[in-house]
This record gives sequence, C-alpha cells and structure tokens, in this order.
Amino acid sequence: MDQSCGISLFRPKWLRKFATVKSFMAVYGLLGTIQAMAFVYLVVTLTTMEKRFKIPSKTTGIILTGNEISQILLSLILSYHGAHRNRPRWIAWGVAFSALSCFIVALPHLIYGPGADALSLTAQSKNDNFKQTTLNTSRSFEDQICRSEEKSVDCNVQDRSGDFSIIPLVLVFFSQFILGIGNTLYFSLGQTYLDDNTSKTETPILLGWTLALRTLGPAVGFVLAYICLNVYIDPTKVPLIDKKDPRWLGAWWLGWILLGSIMFVFSFLVAMFPQYLPAAETKHLYPEEQNGFLAEATTPEIPKLKDFPVALKRLLKNKLLMYNNLSAVFYILGASGYITYISKYLEVQFQESATYTVITGPSMLVGMVAGFLISGYLITKYRPGPVYLLGWNVVVGIVFIIGQLIFIQLDCPITEVHSFSNNPKIFELNAVCNANCSCNNIKYSPVCDSVGQTTYFSPCHAGCGNVSENKLFTGCACAGPDKLLKDGPCLTDCYYYFLMFVLISFVINFMGSSGRIGNLLVNYRSVHIKDKSFAQGLALWMISLFALIPGPIIYGIIIDSSCTIWNDYCGKRGNCYTYDRRKMRVYLNSTAIILTALGVATDAVVWYLGRNLDLYDNKQITTKRKQENN
Repeated sequence: MDQSCGISLFRPKWLRKFATVKSFMAVYGLLGTIQAMAFVYLVVTLTTMEKRFKIPSKTTGIILTGNEISQILLSLILSYHGAHRNRPRWIAWGVAFSALSCFIVALPHLIYGPGADALSLTAQSKNDNFKQTTLNTSRSFEDQICRSEEKSVDCNVQDRSGDFSIIPLVLVFFSQFILGIGNTLYFSLGQTYLDDNTSKTETPILLGWTLALRTLGPAVGFVLAYICLNVYIDPTKVPLIDKKDPRWLGAWWLGWILLGSIMFVFSFLVAMFPQYLPAAETKHLYPEEQNGFLAEATTPEIPKLKDFPVALKRLLKNKLLMYNNLSAVFYILGASGYITYISKYLEVQFQESATYTVITGPSMLVGMVAGFLISGYLITKYRPGPVYLLGWNVVVGIVFIIGQLIFIQLDCPITEVHSFSNNPKIFELNAVCNANCSCNNIKYSPVCDSVGQTTYFSPCHAGCGNVSENKLFTGCACAGPDKLLKDGPCLTDCYYYFLMFVLISFVINFMGSSGRIGNLLVNYRSVHIKDKSFAQGLALWMISLFALIPGPIIYGIIIDSSCTIWNDYCGKRGNCYTYDRRKMRVYLNSTAIILTALGVATDAVVWYLGRNLDLYDNKQITTKRKQENN
C-alpha cells in the first residue's frame, strides 16, 4: 500500500507528518476554492464576452456545455478506474487540466485583441497624431447624429476583430471540455478519499468544511471579476465612456491568466499526498459492514473493464441512489438560469452592471457557507435520523419555490429603450421624426431625455442634429427641438428591488446548502463501499447530461426570446442590445419554479425510500462504545 509522500524522486521523510486528514482537507478545500473562483469568474464575465464577440445567449449556453460533455464521456470511466488507484495523483492531473483550460479561454483576447468597437471608444483611437490622454470627446459621437448620407461599413474590420467569428467560440468550448476532466476527477475522487480516510461519524463536519471552503471561492471570484471588469478591456487605452455605460467592456481575460497559474501550483500540492493516509491504514485491511454491504478483507484490486457493465447495472438498479441523483438534476435545472446568467439578470432587471454582481454573489455565498458549516456541525453532533435529515430537503425545496415566486413580483420601474410603435408586441425604432436620418448602421449608443425620462437607441434615432463637447445632444426632433439629451441611458433607482433580490437569494441559498450534506451521505451510504467513487461519477454524469447541458441552453433560449433589439451587423446576428424585462423575468422564474417543484416531489420519494438508511454506521458506533465501557 503506497503511503509515501511527494512527487517522483522528491519524497523526503519530513513530508509524512503532513499526510493527515486535516492537511488533505485544507489542500482539497482550497483547491475547490480556486476552481469555484474560476466558475464564478466565467459567469460574471460572460456578459462581457457576449458583447465583445457578438454572441447570443443561446450560443453561449451551447459552448459552455463543453464542460458537461467531457464529464458525460469520461466521468464513469475515470471514477470507476480511479477509485482504487492513487486518487490524489489523479486529482492532480485533473487540476493541471483545469489550469490549461484557464489559459485557453484567454486566447481569444490574445489573438484578436479588444475589438474595433472597444477601441473606437478610446481617446487614442480618435486621433493617432495626438498622444494626450484627453481629447475632444464630441468626435466619438459625430457619426451617430442625424445625417442625410448613410454611413459606410467596413465588414473586414469586424472580421479582423473576431466579431461574429467562430474561432473564439471553439476556443471557449475546448477550454470547457478540458475543464470537465478536472471537475470529474475532483468531485468523484476527492470526497470519497476524504470519507475513506476518516470515521463515518466525522464525515458530515469534514464535508461541511470542505464545501464551505469551496463556497468561499465564488466570493473571491466575484471580487476578482469586479477588479478585472473595472479595468478597461485594453488597459493601455483611455476610455471615453464610464463603467455605467452599457458599451463598457472590462478586462475579462485578465483573471484567467492568474487563475491558471494558481491552479498549476495546486496540482503539485495535491499530488504529494499518498494513496492512503497512514492513520487510515488498518481501515483498508479489515472487513467493514455498512448498510448490509461487506467490504473485502484485503486491499481492493484494480477494477477490470469487463466488470464495468456489472457495476453500472448494480448502481442503476439502486432506486434510492437514482432518485437522489434525479432530485439534484431538477434542482440544478431550476437554479441554472440564476447561476449561468446572473450578471445578465441583474443588468436587465435592476439596471446593474456586471461589476455589481460582486455585491449579490458574496451575499448568496455567505448564506451557503453558513448553511454548510451549521448543518455539518449539527449533523455530526446530533446525528439526526434519515426521516428528519431527508425530510428537511423537502422543506428546503418549498422555500426555494416561495423565493422564486417573489422574484417574479420584483418589477423595478426601469426606463427601457423607446419604441415608436403603438403595439406593445412590436418594437419599432423608425418614425416620422427620424425618417430623414440614415440610422441603419448606427450601433447601440443610448441617449436620455432626462426631462421625459425617455431612452432612445441612439442620437440618430432621436433625430438629434448636433453634439456639444460635454456630450449633450441638441436639435433632437423626436424628443423636441428645445430639449437637451445626454449620453447614456436614463437610470432609475432600483436599490430597494435589488436589495430584496439579494436578501431572498441569501435565505434560499442558506436553506439549500443546509440539505446538501444529507444528499451526499445518501450517495455514500446507499451503495457498496467499493462503489462510492463510481456512484459519485454516476451522479456527476447524470447531472451533466440532464441538468448542466440543457440548463444553460434552455435559459439562453428564454433570454433570447425576450430580446427586442439585436445587434445585426454585416448580415450577421450577434448579441442582444435590449430586452423585454417582464417577459424575461416571468418566463425564467416560471420555468425555475416548475423544475424545482419536480425536485421537491423527487425528494419526497428519497425521504420515503431512505427512511431506514444507516447514515452514520451505527453498528460501528455501538461496538466502539462497548469497547470504551469495557
């Protein structure tokens, strides 16, 4: 049995003192922190990537499935074979793949740069002969006002910038595919390694700490995204717009380089742990009974490929395991709209930029961390029976549904882009007042009539004929010839509604995390000991196939269906400029409610089937108490 610590020829004896459960939990938990940082960083910067490369939300949902596709293809095989090999070493290889994926996702920026649109909004692009950092900013708006001649378009400029190109999409998809390998090894092998090297009664609190450490990752990921998105996409240029402008593009690529470097270091740290921790040596040499499953009295053999179908059939026939996995599928499907498109949801519903996700995200995560730690402590201390532990998950699901019902009602009175159509179902930008203006190739450049609180798509569509040096538009036929329009959309105070969304998210995430440990214990205790890692791989496979792949695509379609103005350029459709907020809010939350309700129903079945499950190895506890009394 391999208990040596280190890598290759580097195996000093002093490393053995770090071969403990606490050391592994610290490294594994912090590794989860870094991986969770990467996931949240992707979610927060997603809107910026869509704007930069002109990607519709539906297409984004498809390219993000690369992660899940690799998990579907590899999770069962990797978890089946990796369960009885050197699990820390396999996890380390997975982390190395995750590091590589971070570098790949940054490649589109390194290849194409910030893009023509972003560069056109910088001081340097207005006059190459000037090196001053501030110029006459009115020049950036001269080609957006009303004019008789239509602006010519050079589509080759867009092609060179990577706009509408398939190459960025392929690179992001490939990076997610590689990331899926790392996630598979991390989840399927790491938690079972921890469970196999500690007492069953201590597993809940250790899982609570591990999940809590992983949950801290998104909080740091939000901060990292906030810092990077507050830097202009090209840090060497001086932007002519501020961060509240919807055309602002932050340095989304910057964080990936940092995250990839940190993951690469952690791959070496986790690789130094032995196949089994020294303190758990005797645990793997003697028989152990758990829920009627008797383990082998010797170290398990490496599984053979011919036994794979038999083991898979054994798990698929386990009703408790399958219903438990199915409940996770429905809950993740219900939450994937908020998870993947949280930045867009905040931007559209509450007029908050992607950088403000740093406020919402940590508030949700504080609730999750508290839920993991408190539930882990209470389960370890009081060891509630399966009737109470699994019944609690039904209550959690009901709370989720109540929160989603409230989300539908949070309607902030935001001023949307003005439509000249009397039919609310038809969005029209052209009218008599701008009929003499050539606005066909004008990009989204919103202006606000602060008196009437009306936002127009551009100065051209507002019929404006002139612009001053301080970016005030005059002679705007659609608003009134005497009115002044200012650059940027009309902003509304949505703080109350935004705060309500944050508070409700805190509550439902606290409740949701409090039931997570119970779900994990069901997966561990309802199967044969040798099948634990394989069962985790199967759970990951089901979640990837039935939740993580269709989820972003379903909600991407819902979001795109609520789009009122598309970025159509050179005959190609790109990202969406403006949305029907009510349609997005009602459709997204209603879909989430239906899926969550199915999760509640499935959890009720788990509660019934698992009511007699031995979650804490009570026979071992009884034997230990008898030995202590003697």
